[in-house]
Amino acid sequence: MRPGYERTSFGFGTKLTQLGKQLLLIYGIIYVLELLLEHWLKVGIVSLIQLYPYNISHFHFWQLFSHPFIHNPHSPLSFLISCIVFYFFAAPVENTFGPRRFLILFYTSALGGALCGLAFSTVSGFNMPFSGMMPSLLSLIVVFGLLNPEATILLMFILPVKAKYLSYGTIIITALTFLAKANPHGAYHLGGILFGYVYFRGPGNVFDFKLTHLKFQAWQLKRRRSRFGVIDGNKKKKDKDTPTYH
Repeated sequence: MRPGYERTSFGFGTKLTQLGKQLLLIYGIIYVLELLLEHWLKVGIVSLIQLYPYNISHFHFWQLFSHPFIHNPHSPLSFLISCIVFYFFAAPVENTFGPRRFLILFYTSALGGALCGLAFSTVSGFNMPFSGMMPSLLSLIVVFGLLNPEATILLMFILPVKAKYLSYGTIIITALTFLAKANPHGAYHLGGILFGYVYFRGPGNVFDFKLTHLKFQAWQLKRRRSRFGVIDGNKKKKDKDTPTYH
């Protein structure tokens, strides 16, 4: 965890911050405008600002920055689910990071997801246009679990799950659906998680190979020590036949 961050106890009773309310309001207004333009006025605004693979004529540079603000106008349910996920996870992460760093995390994940998605857009199965804030939301879920791994949350409002397992599960499922080509937007989602994690840990910590080697050595030493038991030589042994290791 980056220096200066405190472990706090999170719960879904956390209310949205002022920034969170503003972001949800902005996304809601944009989505209503999308619905009006696409379905009522027959103006194809989404096709102009969603992100296309870079190797086709519909791709434009501004789509890298515009695509996180729009969502599929034919799937209001997926937009509402995204808003619910944001409602639950944004506030505790922002309370730890602060508003400025939260925005950096949120949109770094979006941009990172876009770059990874474009990198795989020439691969069969990953060459579809993309829009929405799902890469940022997945990043929030993972960071939430890293900030307080022992926090208990209700999955689907029913099943109690430790936050760390939700975090690991999000990474594993996203990676597996990407490798299986089961999710055409898997590269965007995985990229969002990756860039969010790098920002959370700090690039210097993630890519410091000397530090990684030291951590590996410390893990090996801890593993070796776990094979031995420590005893107090002054205490009477209840069972003299029990072997003792030093």
